[in-house]
Amino acid sequence: MPPVYRFIEIIVYSLLNFLPFLALALYPFRHSLRFSRGVTGILIGLLSVIQVLLGAWVSFVPGNHAAIASALSTALYAAFYFLAVKKHFGKTLFTLLMISNLANFAVISAKCIEGLLFPALAMQSYRWSFSMMLFAVEILLSVPIFLYMKSVFTPAVEKEPSGFEWRYLWLIPATFYIVWYFAIYSVVSHSALEIALRPKNTLFLFIINVGAILIYYVVTRLILEQNQTLELKEKNHQLSMQAVQYENLQEKITEARRAKHDVRHHISIIHEYVSKGELDALLRYLDGYNDSLPDDLLIRFCENPAANAVLLYFAQQAKDNDIDYIVQADIPGDIFVSDTDISVLFGNLIENAIDACKEESGDDRKIDIRAMLKGSTLCVTVDNTFTGTLRRTTDNEFLSTKHKGPGLGTQSVKSIAEQYGGVCRFEVKDGMFCASVMCNKR
Repeated sequence: MPPVYRFIEIIVYSLLNFLPFLALALYPFRHSLRFSRGVTGILIGLLSVIQVLLGAWVSFVPGNHAAIASALSTALYAAFYFLAVKKHFGKTLFTLLMISNLANFAVISAKCIEGLLFPALAMQSYRWSFSMMLFAVEILLSVPIFLYMKSVFTPAVEKEPSGFEWRYLWLIPATFYIVWYFAIYSVVSHSALEIALRPKNTLFLFIINVGAILIYYVVTRLILEQNQTLELKEKNHQLSMQAVQYENLQEKITEARRAKHDVRHHISIIHEYVSKGELDALLRYLDGYNDSLPDDLLIRFCENPAANAVLLYFAQQAKDNDIDYIVQADIPGDIFVSDTDISVLFGNLIENAIDACKEESGDDRKIDIRAMLKGSTLCVTVDNTFTGTLRRTTDNEFLSTKHKGPGLGTQSVKSIAEQYGGVCRFEVKDGMFCASVMCNKR
């Protein structure tokens, strides 16, 4: 039976080779795990045990099982990762390949350094010297990699909700993985251990990983900038709507004041017609006066100024397009959802409803809006006439009718709902497209 210290060496190496990189891979998606933290921890513990058992199998069972053990370890790691993370497949695959490249670099670098400092032990598997070198390499890599994951990569995968850009981006780390794997392990005349012990191979792998990280950084920064540009466009759009509506309100107030000022004049004329008994002339005058009155459109739908401005803006658009516009809104002025998010939420939902009704050919076109604050939950529903066919991507995202790719409006709504720990749902029922959103106070 092997000595106890050999089991300890295998346990230490297996955990060093598995847990730090798994933690880095899970960090960007820590808020999007499929299971609870307790269940996820139990699964990680089981995977750690399997890693240790595979290391013991390679070390103590006669024969060369390293390749099979490595394949099994990678397959189990990938299966757990895709099962545990509830995000777009492209995002998870990109992250998995990126971290796998770094893990391979750390392992080969540690083995190379071990070969330089402990040449005798380096020819053996899973020795304490290897674990010590791997720990040192991981310490050196952990700080810059974690800062990148925290400040750049995580915001990129969180703020880009659809995953559309990531559908092909995973090919970048996959290409680097294939390049370094082929360049180092395609030499059949040398074993993997001999190749890893050569400093020039480690240097080559270092250069590849530096180039890869630079590309990862540029790609994620571009995604962040793209998201910021879209957010600015969305905010400018909402601000423009509010500005137009405020102008309309000011015009209505001016018209109301003018009408009040003229009311005495009208009363005098009416009195004159009545006193003379000229009823036909009076009726004609009243009809003309009624046509000159300001629009009877509601000045206030709810107490919340941001929601009210958007509702008023689209009320005029609905009237201009002969669309029935039904609103029941009970939203207080002071609410946990920011004015910007309320503008984006209502703006996207109602704008999509207006656009959909414009495409309908029938006379019975309507938009039914319900919004209220129930306790600590904002509930919003926007239903509109719809007899067409929904177009979706392979990821079940709605395709835009204005440009290629998923609709930005529905993505923004989903993003806001997720931001406030809520949910949103889109469905077609009884000739109506029904959008429902709930936002919770945290």
